[in-house]
Parts: sequence; C-alpha cells; structure tokens
Amino acid sequence: MIELFILLLTPFFILWSFWLRYFRKIISGGLDYVGNSYTENKIRILPSSSVKVKIKGKTVIVVSGVSSWVTIRVNGGPRQKVFKIRLLNTEGEVEIINENRVFQVNVVIRQAV
Repeated sequence: MIELFILLLTPFFILWSFWLRYFRKIISGGLDYVGNSYTENKIRILPSSSVKVKIKGKTVIVVSGVSSWVTIRVNGGPRQKVFKIRLLNTEGEVEIINENRVFQVNVVIRQAV
C-alpha cells in the first residue's frame, strides 16, 4: 500500500521541480528582454484599483504578490489578463488593473532606455 502511494506521488515531485526550475528561467529571460540599459519602476496597486503608465519601446511587466493576476489595457484597447509576466513592444499608455478585492499586488515595470 505504501509503495503504491510513493509511486503515485513521485511524478508530482518531479513535475514540481521542473516547474520551479523553468519558471525562474522564464522570468529571468523576460527581464533580459529589455537589454542592459533600462529604467525600473516599482508600483503597489491596491485592491480594486488601477494605475496608468506611459510606455515607449520594449517593456516588461512583472507582477508579484498573493494573487499574481492583473488585467492590462494597452492604449485603451481590450482587456488582457496577465499572470506573472508580460512583454510589450509598443508606445502609448498601459492601464494596469488589480481586479482582486482583497489582496494588493506589486508590479515591476522595466523599460528600455
């Protein structure tokens, strides 16, 4: 009985370790997207509120917090859900909306100079 339990749990631990390893690579690769010269802004968005940010060129939006989901609108376009990281290459205004009613999120916006 215990052998079957261990046999069933082994793939879970293997998949979890792969997820953690590749998740870090994805985030660090996304942060390298803007290049070596960049400006970085850190914003805390309270529950059920939004922030508008001007962007130009290559931009990375990294979301952290209890709930890492935010909604963005690029140049007043349709809403797009973002989980953890979003790469943009555009000019204009981005509205970042925290639709969560309980938790705040921290957003790091890295733009190429």
